[in-house]
Amino acid sequence: MPVSPRLRTALAFAGSLALGGGLLWLALRGVDLGGVARALETASWGWALPIVAATLASHALRAWRWTLLLEVLPEAPPDTPRRLFGLAFASTMIGYLVNAAIPRGGEVARAGNLAARSSIPFAGAMGTVVVERVLDVITLALALSSVGVLYRSEIGALAPLVTTRIDGLLGGRNPVPVLLAVGGFVVATAALAAGAWRWRKRIAARAEVQKGALPGAPTGRRGRLVSMLGQFRDGLASAARVRRRGGLILATLGIWGCYLLMADLPLRLLGLSARYGLSMADAWAVMNVGAIGNALPAPGGTGSYHYAVVQALGLLFDVPETPAATYALLTHGAQLALFALVGFAAFLLQRPRTQASAPTVEPPAADGSADAPGEGPGA
Repeated sequence: MPVSPRLRTALAFAGSLALGGGLLWLALRGVDLGGVARALETASWGWALPIVAATLASHALRAWRWTLLLEVLPEAPPDTPRRLFGLAFASTMIGYLVNAAIPRGGEVARAGNLAARSSIPFAGAMGTVVVERVLDVITLALALSSVGVLYRSEIGALAPLVTTRIDGLLGGRNPVPVLLAVGGFVVATAALAAGAWRWRKRIAARAEVQKGALPGAPTGRRGRLVSMLGQFRDGLASAARVRRRGGLILATLGIWGCYLLMADLPLRLLGLSARYGLSMADAWAVMNVGAIGNALPAPGGTGSYHYAVVQALGLLFDVPETPAATYALLTHGAQLALFALVGFAAFLLQRPRTQASAPTVEPPAADGSADAPGEGPGA
């Protein structure tokens, strides 16, 4: 019996909520919430402004890196690089906002938002998003390798402790909740993949209708599919065609440098660096473990990020649960607040869709014939 798109979406959302909620409970069980409140009251909030600056800088660098990939697409506007960057930044922030509710849905949302307000088709924009994700996965793999080298002795000593904690978690208890969480993870991943595919097709078709058919373009369902596959291929090939490869590398390094500051500065804000002797290298390790948590299909990394960070601080650096949970709650909550504020503002301040995507039609010639339609102001 076929499953309806709405049911798939509901299953995906329920699975992601179950996974995030279960991991959040595991991360916060035994935590003194009163101690969390006291730690926030006595924090050094002078570090808040540098944290916000580093966060915004990371998003701006990500938008610039995406612009470097977008500008080599055949449909990219050649004469408006600043507007393309502004649109890429707004779409990136909107994507982060969507990710807070729908895991990985933000990647589709930012490509769709950019396609609806520029001459770049959805499939091409989505191809560049895939390239960006691949760059992030490669960088994360290298970063995790560096953590393994820096903390190889600590990681080697963790295996018995991790086994003991798992036994303590499941010993004498029904393992069904854990199996349900794993099942929810699998269902959420499959449903999200199916839902994202259908959503991509709908947004792409809508964007093509708004822009109007190009002269000589293939028609019919098969022709549209061929056209979309070609555009997606162009997006994937943007990594090889990028004109400013040095800028691509520099932007990637800058993004991860900002991520390091975003992990280290909150430790200083809460006084954890001085109290537990945590260095910037330690913050690097916590940041990478937290990135693994964010990669799980929980809404906005809720629960998965908290659990990963609390375990990393506790197992690697002997930070008690309450201070570790305070750090996780602060960093994650601040990110969500910034995504909500900037993402919603970016959505409101964008040019209306009808102005950005409507094609401009030339007036009829004197002999009564009509010229080919020109590109819209959003091109």
